[in-house]
Amino acid sequence: MIDTETSYNVDYSTMTDEELAQECKKLDEIAFQELTRRYIRPIMNFVRRYAQVGDIAEDMTQDTFFKVWKNIKQHKKGMRFRPWLYTIARNTALDHIKKKKAMTFSDLDDDENDLLFSDTLEDGQLLQGDIFDNTAKADILAKAVGLLHPDHQTVITLHYQEELTFDEIAKVMKRPMNTVKSWHRRALINLRKSLKDDKSL
Repeated sequence: MIDTETSYNVDYSTMTDEELAQECKKLDEIAFQELTRRYIRPIMNFVRRYAQVGDIAEDMTQDTFFKVWKNIKQHKKGMRFRPWLYTIARNTALDHIKKKKAMTFSDLDDDENDLLFSDTLEDGQLLQGDIFDNTAKADILAKAVGLLHPDHQTVITLHYQEELTFDEIAKVMKRPMNTVKSWHRRALINLRKSLKDDKSL
């Protein structure tokens, strides 16, 4: 049973994700509401892109947070919450894809071209996180990212928007780190091709 008197005396907004997760293990619904508030929009955007759907993104998001609440005890103390959350969101999106249609993604983890996107630009700041906060540039970049292979989109989104490390992304996607890094390189190269003629960036 939740100690509501104690809960009201706690400023949940100042707690870290990991601290809130620990509180959720005590069935603290207010802590869970704070985690949901922080991540509901990013998770909805993530599953929408990953599963290539719009109409049921909200349902998948709700399903994701239901699984978080149900399995919160599996989140070990000291473990970062964000990669754990995105792993659940990705698995939820994958379940939807499998149910909707049989889909196989080609393995693109070849290293035939090690050229880094940042090395081909005079201004290497193109994919810094603040570009996603600039409305005009974000719209252009979002369209270009939308043309990428779904796995490449996931790497770009998790790395630049959600600030996950490649190691964390590898765990979320259940792929070797070399594969994730290769997808990242190829995604940047393809973005370079898409954006090279756009003078607004």
